[in-house]
Amino acid sequence: MSGEFNSQTISPETLATEYVHPDNCSFATAENGFLTATINGTFYKRVILSRSLPLFFPDDYICITDADRNEIGIIKHISEFPEEQQKAINNELSQRYYCPVVDEIISVKDKMGNFYFDVKIGEFKKSFTVKDISRSIRQIGNSVYLTDIDGNRFKIEDYEKIPPKSRRKIEPYLY
Repeated sequence: MSGEFNSQTISPETLATEYVHPDNCSFATAENGFLTATINGTFYKRVILSRSLPLFFPDDYICITDADRNEIGIIKHISEFPEEQQKAINNELSQRYYCPVVDEIISVKDKMGNFYFDVKIGEFKKSFTVKDISRSIRQIGNSVYLTDIDGNRFKIEDYEKIPPKSRRKIEPYLY
């Protein structure tokens, strides 16, 4: 049965990961706006980047896949690449990982296990719903990340710097 994988059919060679670096890889943005890459002499007219550890190491261990989602390699550290390529990489990641910054929490309402947030993002008001509060709100250092029921992320950059009223509204949900 080709295409079927289990612990018996996967070899260590199958799981081998190619780490890329400026010596064997270069990135550029094509005229159509897609990120391209040349890796070990092979040109890819479109590559897709995703963070392996987005919350803890957003600039490290970036997975590179082709347009068909076949893994090509992993960037250990974006900072190893020349500045122009870092900009292209970061631009691609920022489009994929848009994460608005919450400046103020206006209200949090609990209705039948769903939590309805009304927040301010800059000058705009935004409403979103969080379902599993224990998995959808994470505090890492002074930052707080919220994930709504659609998978959208929101970030409080510095919990200590939001207004005291806002802190009191989210404190019961931080563990």
